[in-house]
Amino acid sequence: MTSYIRKYVTALASAKSYVAQWSADHVYADKALIVPFPTLAIFDPKKQTWLIHIKAWLYFPFEGKKIKGYLSSLPNILASKTEEKTDDSTTKDNKKMDREKNLNVFVDTEENKDIKKQDKSIDDEDENDDIYEDALRLFFVGRSVEVITKSIINDVEHLLKPSDESGFVEQELELSDEEIQSLAKKFHPESNDRKFEYEIRIDESKHNIKSENDKTFKCTIYVLASYGISIISDIDDTIKISKVLNKRSLLKHTFYSDFKPVDDMSELYQKWNEQNCQFHYVSASPWQLFPALSCFLEKYKYPMGTINLRKFEWSLQFLNPTEKYKIEIITQIINAYPLRIYICVGDSGEFDPEIYSELYKKFPQNIAHIFIRDICQTPECLSTCQERYVKAFKDVSKQRWTVFKDPKKIETNIEKILIL
Repeated sequence: MTSYIRKYVTALASAKSYVAQWSADHVYADKALIVPFPTLAIFDPKKQTWLIHIKAWLYFPFEGKKIKGYLSSLPNILASKTEEKTDDSTTKDNKKMDREKNLNVFVDTEENKDIKKQDKSIDDEDENDDIYEDALRLFFVGRSVEVITKSIINDVEHLLKPSDESGFVEQELELSDEEIQSLAKKFHPESNDRKFEYEIRIDESKHNIKSENDKTFKCTIYVLASYGISIISDIDDTIKISKVLNKRSLLKHTFYSDFKPVDDMSELYQKWNEQNCQFHYVSASPWQLFPALSCFLEKYKYPMGTINLRKFEWSLQFLNPTEKYKIEIITQIINAYPLRIYICVGDSGEFDPEIYSELYKKFPQNIAHIFIRDICQTPECLSTCQERYVKAFKDVSKQRWTVFKDPKKIETNIEKILIL
Protein backbone atom coordinates (compact mmCIF):
# COMPACT_ATOMS: atom_id res chain seq x y z
CA MET A 1 0.00 0.00 0.00
CA THR A 2 2.80 2.38 0.88
CA SER A 3 4.50 1.93 -2.49
CA TYR A 4 1.21 2.56 -4.26
CA ILE A 5 0.61 5.79 -2.36
CA ARG A 6 4.13 6.92 -3.16
CA LYS A 7 3.50 6.31 -6.84
CA TYR A 8 0.15 8.04 -6.63
CA VAL A 9 1.78 11.08 -5.05
CA THR A 10 4.21 11.20 -7.95
CA ALA A 11 1.35 10.91 -10.42
CA LEU A 12 -0.49 13.81 -8.85
CA ALA A 13 2.62 15.95 -8.80
CA SER A 14 3.24 15.37 -12.48
CA ALA A 15 -0.36 15.26 -13.70
CA LYS A 16 -0.65 18.89 -14.77
CA SER A 17 2.42 18.72 -16.96
CA TYR A 18 1.20 15.39 -18.28
CA VAL A 19 -2.12 16.89 -19.37
CA ALA A 20 -0.36 19.89 -20.90
CA GLN A 21 1.57 17.60 -23.24
CA TRP A 22 -1.56 16.61 -25.13
CA SER A 23 -4.09 19.36 -24.42
CA ALA A 24 -2.95 21.27 -27.52
CA ASP A 25 -4.51 18.51 -29.61
CA HIS A 26 -7.93 19.41 -28.21
CA VAL A 27 -10.26 22.37 -28.37
CA TYR A 28 -12.55 23.61 -25.66
CA ALA A 29 -16.26 23.07 -26.16
CA ASP A 30 -17.97 26.45 -26.41
CA LYS A 31 -20.76 25.53 -24.02
CA ALA A 32 -20.40 24.79 -20.34
CA LEU A 33 -21.73 21.65 -18.71
CA ILE A 34 -23.21 21.53 -15.23
CA VAL A 35 -23.19 18.47 -12.98
CA PRO A 36 -25.54 18.99 -10.00
CA PHE A 37 -25.45 16.57 -7.05
CA PRO A 38 -28.41 15.20 -5.02
CA THR A 39 -28.38 16.44 -1.42
CA LEU A 40 -30.44 16.70 1.77
CA ALA A 41 -32.70 19.49 2.94
CA ILE A 42 -32.16 20.28 6.63
CA PHE A 43 -34.80 21.75 8.93
CA ASP A 44 -33.78 24.65 11.18
CA PRO A 45 -36.06 24.44 14.26
CA LYS A 46 -35.06 27.91 15.48
CA LYS A 47 -36.08 29.66 12.27
CA GLN A 48 -38.70 27.08 11.30
CA THR A 49 -37.22 27.04 7.81
CA TRP A 50 -35.45 24.54 5.58
CA LEU A 51 -31.85 24.84 4.38
CA ILE A 52 -31.46 23.60 0.81
CA HIS A 53 -27.91 22.51 0.04
CA ILE A 54 -27.04 23.32 -3.58
CA LYS A 55 -23.93 21.58 -4.86
CA ALA A 56 -22.80 21.46 -8.49
CA TRP A 57 -19.75 21.49 -10.77
CA LEU A 58 -19.35 23.55 -13.96
CA TYR A 59 -16.74 22.88 -16.63
CA PHE A 60 -15.84 23.07 -20.31
CA PRO A 61 -15.27 19.58 -21.77
CA PHE A 62 -12.47 18.68 -24.13
CA GLU A 63 -13.32 17.82 -27.70
CA GLY A 64 -11.04 15.90 -29.98
CA LYS A 65 -9.13 12.67 -29.67
CA LYS A 66 -10.42 9.91 -27.45
CA ILE A 67 -9.12 10.48 -24.01
CA LYS A 68 -8.36 6.89 -23.10
CA GLY A 69 -5.58 6.84 -25.63
CA TYR A 70 -3.82 9.40 -23.49
CA LEU A 71 -4.85 8.02 -20.14
CA SER A 72 -3.41 4.64 -21.07
CA SER A 73 0.06 6.10 -20.52
CA LEU A 74 -0.77 7.35 -17.03
CA PRO A 75 0.17 4.02 -15.38
CA ASN A 76 3.63 4.51 -16.87
CA ILE A 77 3.93 7.67 -14.81
CA LEU A 78 2.79 5.91 -11.66
CA ALA A 79 5.33 3.19 -12.21
CA SER A 80 8.33 4.82 -13.84
CA LYS A 81 8.48 8.09 -11.93
CA THR A 82 9.19 6.30 -8.69
CA GLU A 83 11.90 4.07 -10.06
CA GLU A 84 15.55 4.97 -9.87
CA LYS A 85 16.70 7.16 -12.75
CA THR A 86 17.99 5.08 -15.59
CA ASP A 87 21.55 5.37 -16.74
CA ASP A 88 22.10 8.25 -19.16
CA SER A 89 23.38 5.82 -21.73
CA THR A 90 20.01 4.07 -21.95
CA THR A 91 18.71 4.45 -25.46
CA LYS A 92 15.33 5.91 -26.32
CA ASP A 93 14.23 2.53 -27.67
CA ASN A 94 15.11 0.83 -24.41
CA LYS A 95 13.25 3.50 -22.48
CA LYS A 96 10.21 2.91 -24.64
CA MET A 97 10.38 -0.83 -23.98
CA ASP A 98 10.74 -0.14 -20.27
CA ARG A 99 7.67 2.07 -20.29
CA GLU A 100 5.65 -0.67 -21.98
CA LYS A 101 6.60 -3.01 -19.17
CA ASN A 102 5.88 -0.50 -16.45
CA LEU A 103 2.23 -1.36 -16.04
CA ASN A 104 3.06 -4.98 -15.30
CA VAL A 105 5.83 -3.91 -12.94
CA PHE A 106 3.37 -1.59 -11.28
CA VAL A 107 0.95 -4.37 -10.41
CA ASP A 108 3.21 -7.38 -9.96
CA THR A 109 4.00 -6.60 -6.34
CA GLU A 110 3.93 -9.20 -3.62
CA GLU A 111 0.74 -7.72 -2.16
CA ASN A 112 -1.12 -8.38 -5.42
CA LYS A 113 0.19 -11.78 -6.54
CA ASP A 114 -2.24 -13.96 -4.62
CA ILE A 115 -5.22 -11.83 -5.57
CA LYS A 116 -4.15 -11.57 -9.19
CA LYS A 117 -4.18 -15.38 -9.52
CA GLN A 118 -7.87 -15.35 -8.64
CA ASP A 119 -8.71 -12.48 -10.98
CA LYS A 120 -8.38 -14.28 -14.31
CA SER A 121 -10.92 -12.03 -15.95
CA ILE A 122 -8.99 -8.78 -15.56
CA ASP A 123 -7.84 -8.72 -19.16
CA ASP A 124 -11.10 -10.03 -20.63
CA GLU A 125 -13.36 -7.11 -19.80
CA ASP A 126 -12.41 -4.57 -22.45
CA GLU A 127 -15.44 -4.99 -24.69
CA ASN A 128 -17.45 -2.35 -22.83
CA ASP A 129 -14.61 0.13 -22.32
CA ASP A 130 -16.23 2.87 -24.40
CA ILE A 131 -19.27 2.99 -22.14
CA TYR A 132 -17.44 4.80 -19.38
CA GLU A 133 -15.21 7.10 -21.40
CA ASP A 134 -17.29 10.02 -20.10
CA ALA A 135 -16.08 9.14 -16.60
CA LEU A 136 -12.52 9.66 -17.80
CA ARG A 137 -13.32 12.95 -19.50
CA LEU A 138 -14.43 14.49 -16.23
CA PHE A 139 -10.89 14.10 -14.86
CA PHE A 140 -9.32 15.81 -17.87
CA VAL A 141 -11.70 18.66 -18.63
CA GLY A 142 -10.67 21.57 -20.80
CA ARG A 143 -11.08 24.03 -17.99
CA SER A 144 -13.44 24.78 -15.17
CA VAL A 145 -15.97 27.58 -15.31
CA GLU A 146 -15.76 30.29 -12.69
CA VAL A 147 -19.13 31.94 -13.16
CA ILE A 148 -22.37 32.91 -11.45
CA THR A 149 -25.23 30.45 -11.63
CA LYS A 150 -28.85 30.51 -10.58
CA SER A 151 -31.12 27.80 -9.24
CA ILE A 152 -34.79 27.68 -10.07
CA ILE A 153 -37.06 26.33 -7.33
CA ASN A 154 -40.82 26.44 -7.75
CA ASP A 155 -40.36 28.85 -10.69
CA VAL A 156 -38.44 31.27 -8.46
CA GLU A 157 -34.86 32.13 -9.46
CA HIS A 158 -32.20 32.20 -6.74
CA LEU A 159 -28.90 33.83 -7.69
CA LEU A 160 -25.97 31.76 -6.42
CA LYS A 161 -22.49 32.83 -5.42
CA PRO A 162 -19.78 32.58 -8.08
CA SER A 163 -18.24 29.15 -8.45
CA ASP A 164 -14.75 28.66 -7.10
CA GLU A 165 -11.69 28.43 -9.35
CA SER A 166 -12.27 24.72 -9.91
CA GLY A 167 -15.85 25.31 -11.03
CA PHE A 168 -17.58 24.12 -7.86
CA VAL A 169 -20.76 25.76 -6.63
CA GLU A 170 -21.85 25.12 -3.06
CA GLN A 171 -24.43 27.20 -1.25
CA GLU A 172 -27.37 26.91 1.12
CA LEU A 173 -30.72 28.45 0.27
CA GLU A 174 -33.48 29.05 2.79
CA LEU A 175 -37.06 28.00 2.06
CA SER A 176 -40.12 28.21 4.26
CA ASP A 177 -41.86 25.11 5.52
CA GLU A 178 -44.90 26.07 3.44
CA GLU A 179 -42.80 26.10 0.26
CA ILE A 180 -41.33 22.70 1.07
CA GLN A 181 -44.75 21.24 1.80
CA SER A 182 -46.01 22.37 -1.60
CA LEU A 183 -42.90 21.26 -3.49
CA ALA A 184 -41.87 17.93 -2.00
CA LYS A 185 -43.73 14.75 -2.88
CA LYS A 186 -43.66 11.39 -1.12
CA PHE A 187 -41.64 8.66 -2.79
CA HIS A 188 -42.39 5.93 -0.21
CA PRO A 189 -46.13 5.24 0.02
CA GLU A 190 -46.04 4.48 3.74
CA SER A 191 -43.51 7.07 4.86
CA ASN A 192 -43.25 10.82 5.08
CA ASP A 193 -39.90 10.96 3.28
CA ARG A 194 -40.20 13.31 0.32
CA LYS A 195 -38.18 14.82 -2.49
CA PHE A 196 -38.36 17.53 -5.13
CA GLU A 197 -36.34 18.62 -8.14
CA TYR A 198 -34.68 21.95 -8.71
CA GLU A 199 -33.05 23.38 -11.81
CA ILE A 200 -29.70 25.08 -12.17
CA ARG A 201 -28.29 27.05 -15.07
CA ILE A 202 -25.67 29.69 -15.80
CA ASP A 203 -26.85 33.25 -15.29
CA GLU A 204 -26.36 34.35 -18.89
CA SER A 205 -27.19 37.95 -18.05
CA LYS A 206 -23.80 38.19 -16.33
CA HIS A 207 -21.72 36.07 -18.72
CA ASN A 208 -21.21 35.41 -22.39
CA ILE A 209 -21.02 31.71 -21.62
CA LYS A 210 -23.90 29.47 -22.59
CA SER A 211 -24.83 26.18 -21.01
CA GLU A 212 -25.24 23.20 -23.31
CA ASN A 213 -28.23 23.71 -25.61
CA ASP A 214 -29.14 26.70 -23.43
CA LYS A 215 -30.92 24.31 -21.12
CA THR A 216 -31.22 23.86 -17.39
CA PHE A 217 -29.87 20.89 -15.45
CA LYS A 218 -32.09 19.13 -12.93
CA CYS A 219 -31.24 17.58 -9.59
CA THR A 220 -33.00 16.11 -6.55
CA ILE A 221 -33.30 17.42 -3.01
CA TYR A 222 -34.40 14.90 -0.36
CA VAL A 223 -36.64 16.10 2.48
CA LEU A 224 -36.81 13.35 5.09
CA ALA A 225 -39.20 12.75 7.95
CA SER A 226 -37.83 13.32 11.45
CA TYR A 227 -38.35 9.65 12.27
CA GLY A 228 -37.41 6.87 9.90
CA ILE A 229 -34.74 4.38 8.84
CA SER A 230 -31.71 5.43 6.80
CA ILE A 231 -29.12 3.15 5.21
CA ILE A 232 -25.62 4.63 5.05
CA SER A 233 -23.71 2.70 2.41
CA ASP A 234 -20.18 2.70 1.08
CA ILE A 235 -19.81 2.14 -2.67
CA ASP A 236 -16.45 0.60 -3.64
CA ASP A 237 -16.40 -3.15 -2.89
CA THR A 238 -19.64 -2.78 -0.93
CA ILE A 239 -22.08 -2.48 -3.83
CA LYS A 240 -19.67 -2.01 -6.78
CA ILE A 241 -16.71 -4.25 -7.56
CA SER A 242 -13.55 -2.15 -7.28
CA LYS A 243 -10.94 -4.56 -5.88
CA VAL A 244 -9.15 -1.90 -3.85
CA LEU A 245 -6.62 -4.48 -2.65
CA ASN A 246 -5.48 -5.11 -6.23
CA LYS A 247 -4.11 -1.88 -7.66
CA ARG A 248 -4.35 -2.89 -11.30
CA SER A 249 -7.94 -4.02 -10.88
CA LEU A 250 -8.76 -0.86 -8.95
CA LEU A 251 -7.60 1.33 -11.84
CA LYS A 252 -9.39 -0.86 -14.37
CA HIS A 253 -12.70 -1.07 -12.50
CA THR A 254 -12.63 2.67 -11.79
CA PHE A 255 -11.62 4.10 -15.17
CA TYR A 256 -11.75 1.50 -17.92
CA SER A 257 -14.46 -1.10 -17.43
CA ASP A 258 -18.20 -0.98 -17.16
CA PHE A 259 -18.98 -0.77 -13.44
CA LYS A 260 -20.01 -4.18 -12.12
CA PRO A 261 -22.21 -4.78 -9.07
CA VAL A 262 -21.46 -6.96 -6.08
CA ASP A 263 -23.71 -9.98 -6.46
CA ASP A 264 -27.02 -9.86 -4.55
CA MET A 265 -26.41 -6.46 -2.90
CA SER A 266 -28.97 -4.74 -5.12
CA GLU A 267 -31.60 -7.31 -4.18
CA LEU A 268 -30.85 -6.77 -0.49
CA TYR A 269 -31.14 -2.99 -0.82
CA GLN A 270 -34.36 -3.31 -2.81
CA LYS A 271 -35.93 -5.34 -0.01
CA TRP A 272 -34.88 -2.72 2.54
CA ASN A 273 -36.17 0.01 0.25
CA GLU A 274 -39.57 -1.69 0.12
CA GLN A 275 -39.69 -1.19 3.89
CA ASN A 276 -39.40 2.59 3.49
CA CYS A 277 -35.65 2.92 4.10
CA GLN A 278 -33.84 5.97 2.72
CA PHE A 279 -30.34 5.55 1.25
CA HIS A 280 -27.23 7.70 1.65
CA TYR A 281 -24.21 6.64 -0.41
CA VAL A 282 -20.92 7.87 1.06
CA SER A 283 -17.63 7.24 -0.71
CA ALA A 284 -14.14 8.70 -0.91
CA SER A 285 -14.32 8.45 -4.70
CA PRO A 286 -14.05 11.80 -6.53
CA TRP A 287 -17.11 13.79 -7.63
CA GLN A 288 -16.08 13.35 -11.25
CA LEU A 289 -17.37 9.77 -11.05
CA PHE A 290 -20.87 10.90 -10.05
CA PRO A 291 -22.50 10.65 -13.53
CA ALA A 292 -21.14 7.14 -14.04
CA LEU A 293 -22.06 6.07 -10.50
CA SER A 294 -25.56 7.48 -10.90
CA CYS A 295 -26.00 5.44 -14.09
CA PHE A 296 -24.62 2.40 -12.29
CA LEU A 297 -27.16 2.72 -9.46
CA GLU A 298 -30.01 3.06 -11.93
CA LYS A 299 -28.83 0.26 -14.22
CA TYR A 300 -28.58 -2.29 -11.42
CA LYS A 301 -31.71 -1.09 -9.63
CA TYR A 302 -30.05 0.19 -6.47
CA PRO A 303 -32.39 2.55 -4.59
CA MET A 304 -31.58 6.16 -5.38
CA GLY A 305 -30.68 8.59 -2.62
CA THR A 306 -28.12 11.19 -1.64
CA ILE A 307 -24.61 10.61 -2.98
CA ASN A 308 -21.62 12.07 -1.17
CA LEU A 309 -18.25 11.94 -2.93
CA ARG A 310 -15.01 13.84 -2.45
CA LYS A 311 -13.95 16.91 -4.36
CA PHE A 312 -11.02 15.84 -6.53
CA GLU A 313 -7.96 18.06 -6.80
CA TRP A 314 -4.64 17.60 -8.57
CA SER A 315 -2.87 18.08 -5.26
CA LEU A 316 -1.80 16.18 -2.19
CA GLN A 317 -4.98 17.26 -0.41
CA PHE A 318 -6.81 14.44 -2.15
CA LEU A 319 -4.57 12.01 -0.27
CA ASN A 320 -5.88 13.15 3.11
CA PRO A 321 -7.12 10.15 5.12
CA THR A 322 -10.49 8.92 3.89
CA GLU A 323 -11.50 8.05 7.46
CA LYS A 324 -11.71 11.70 8.44
CA TYR A 325 -13.73 12.64 5.37
CA LYS A 326 -16.27 9.83 5.76
CA ILE A 327 -16.70 10.41 9.49
CA GLU A 328 -17.36 14.11 8.84
CA ILE A 329 -19.94 13.44 6.12
CA ILE A 330 -21.81 10.74 8.06
CA THR A 331 -21.76 12.91 11.19
CA GLN A 332 -23.39 15.70 9.17
CA ILE A 333 -26.11 13.33 7.97
CA ILE A 334 -26.91 12.05 11.46
CA ASN A 335 -26.85 15.55 12.96
CA ALA A 336 -29.21 16.74 10.22
CA TYR A 337 -31.75 14.07 11.19
CA PRO A 338 -30.87 13.14 14.80
CA LEU A 339 -34.10 11.22 15.50
CA ARG A 340 -33.68 8.74 12.65
CA ILE A 341 -32.21 5.26 13.00
CA TYR A 342 -29.21 4.34 10.83
CA ILE A 343 -27.87 1.06 9.47
CA CYS A 344 -24.28 1.27 8.19
CA VAL A 345 -23.01 -0.99 5.39
CA GLY A 346 -19.39 -1.15 4.27
CA ASP A 347 -16.55 -3.53 3.48
CA SER A 348 -13.18 -4.62 4.81
CA GLY A 349 -11.17 -3.25 1.89
CA GLU A 350 -10.26 0.02 3.56
CA PHE A 351 -11.36 1.51 6.88
CA ASP A 352 -15.11 0.99 7.12
CA PRO A 353 -14.94 -1.18 10.29
CA GLU A 354 -12.90 1.48 12.08
CA ILE A 355 -15.02 4.34 10.69
CA TYR A 356 -18.35 2.81 11.67
CA SER A 357 -17.16 1.77 15.13
CA GLU A 358 -15.96 5.33 15.76
CA LEU A 359 -19.34 6.67 14.66
CA TYR A 360 -21.14 4.14 16.85
CA LYS A 361 -19.30 5.50 19.88
CA LYS A 362 -20.56 8.99 18.97
CA PHE A 363 -24.11 7.92 18.10
CA PRO A 364 -24.95 4.68 19.96
CA GLN A 365 -28.66 5.52 20.03
CA ASN A 366 -28.79 6.21 16.29
CA ILE A 367 -26.76 3.38 14.78
CA ALA A 368 -28.81 0.18 15.02
CA HIS A 369 -26.44 -2.13 13.16
CA ILE A 370 -23.19 -2.28 11.20
CA PHE A 371 -22.73 -4.70 8.29
CA ILE A 372 -19.24 -5.30 6.89
CA ARG A 373 -18.70 -7.22 3.65
CA ASP A 374 -15.52 -9.26 4.07
CA ILE A 375 -13.43 -9.18 0.88
CA CYS A 376 -10.55 -11.38 2.07
CA GLN A 377 -9.58 -13.69 -0.79
CA THR A 378 -6.80 -15.77 0.68
CA PRO A 379 -6.92 -18.17 3.66
CA GLU A 380 -3.81 -16.54 5.10
CA CYS A 381 -5.57 -13.26 5.77
CA LEU A 382 -8.67 -14.67 7.47
CA SER A 383 -7.19 -14.82 10.97
CA THR A 384 -5.71 -11.34 10.59
CA CYS A 385 -9.05 -9.97 9.44
CA GLN A 386 -10.85 -11.57 12.37
CA GLU A 387 -8.41 -9.98 14.79
CA ARG A 388 -9.01 -6.65 13.08
CA TYR A 389 -12.79 -6.90 13.47
CA VAL A 390 -12.56 -7.80 17.14
CA LYS A 391 -10.26 -4.84 17.75
CA ALA A 392 -12.32 -2.39 15.70
CA PHE A 393 -15.62 -3.35 17.33
CA LYS A 394 -14.39 -3.81 20.89
CA ASP A 395 -16.68 -0.97 22.05
CA VAL A 396 -19.66 -2.13 19.98
CA SER A 397 -22.13 -4.71 21.26
CA LYS A 398 -21.70 -8.06 19.48
CA GLN A 399 -25.39 -7.92 18.57
CA ARG A 400 -24.82 -4.66 16.68
CA TRP A 401 -22.30 -5.74 14.03
CA THR A 402 -22.14 -8.46 11.40
CA VAL A 403 -19.38 -9.53 9.01
CA PHE A 404 -20.63 -11.28 5.89
CA LYS A 405 -19.53 -12.63 2.53
CA ASP A 406 -22.89 -13.67 1.08
CA PRO A 407 -25.48 -10.85 1.02
CA LYS A 408 -28.25 -13.45 0.75
CA LYS A 409 -27.54 -14.40 4.37
CA ILE A 410 -28.19 -10.86 5.63
CA GLU A 411 -31.47 -10.26 7.43
CA THR A 412 -33.89 -8.51 5.09
CA ASN A 413 -36.54 -7.72 7.71
CA ILE A 414 -35.72 -4.26 9.06
CA GLU A 415 -37.77 -4.76 12.23
CA LYS A 416 -35.73 -7.84 13.12
CA ILE A 417 -32.49 -5.91 12.57
CA LEU A 418 -33.65 -3.15 14.89
CA ILE A 419 -34.33 -5.55 17.78
CA LEU A 420 -31.00 -7.37 17.55
